[in-house]
Amino acid sequence: MISTHPSLLGRRSYLFLLSHIRGYTTVFSHILGSHPEISGYAETWISYRTVVDLYKLRFTVCNQGNFKPGARYFLDKILHNRLSISPSTLQRNDIQYLFMIREPVATLKSMLALRRKYEKEGRPIKICPIPATVSDAVSHYAERLTMLADIGTQLRQLGKRALVIQAEDLIADPKPVLSCLQKFLSLHSPLDEHYSVFDRTGTWHWGDPSEFIRKGKIERKRSEHAEVSFPDSLVEQANCAYSRCLSALQQSFPASCHLSPKETDAANLQPRS
Repeated sequence: MISTHPSLLGRRSYLFLLSHIRGYTTVFSHILGSHPEISGYAETWISYRTVVDLYKLRFTVCNQGNFKPGARYFLDKILHNRLSISPSTLQRNDIQYLFMIREPVATLKSMLALRRKYEKEGRPIKICPIPATVSDAVSHYAERLTMLADIGTQLRQLGKRALVIQAEDLIADPKPVLSCLQKFLSLHSPLDEHYSVFDRTGTWHWGDPSEFIRKGKIERKRSEHAEVSFPDSLVEQANCAYSRCLSALQQSFPASCHLSPKETDAANLQPRS
């Protein structure tokens, strides 16, 4: 591989998308990975403990078929608490961080609808990271948001910067989000809501397996999964987890949370109920 792509070992930076499952991360990572300055578009399932793991990311991205010799960044999305980032990795100056969270009810409905799709199609449940019950989904979501808030606090204490995105903003009004992101990453050309469809796009275990992701652009009209419902107590639990996480991330990165074109102050961004 190195003989074929010697630039794999060249000086590069890294881009970590920190989020949770069913948070529009597949479409977002495809938009990122379609940019000429970013290599990678899929989850790699790597924990980042040492510099060796960063090189592992490079080789994994190359194997996934989206390595660009002239790109500045290698992208990975990290969606699960079992995948760790060591303190020494957090201290590095060559990693940029993006946090993206999606409001609770739509996220939880999407989790359970996907789980049912797994079961209906006879997919192997043991390797399915999607919760099976409403209670499990809420716990999974809340635990992940707590971890994201903790990582944000660690980065703030280290003097690092990050960009915080509300997933609904990316879908409903992508232009200001992508413009803000272009500036944050110092990209030489704009990001676009139209994206490339890669070899593994839309396949099971490689992100969103729905028909939407293969369309090559953001789809605003999506299923609301009205067949999935929750007790009020669990909705309240999920809403509280979301509000705590968004508030904590705003406190850690107050200048970067604002992406709405109608507001001018990042601190004015409020969580959705």
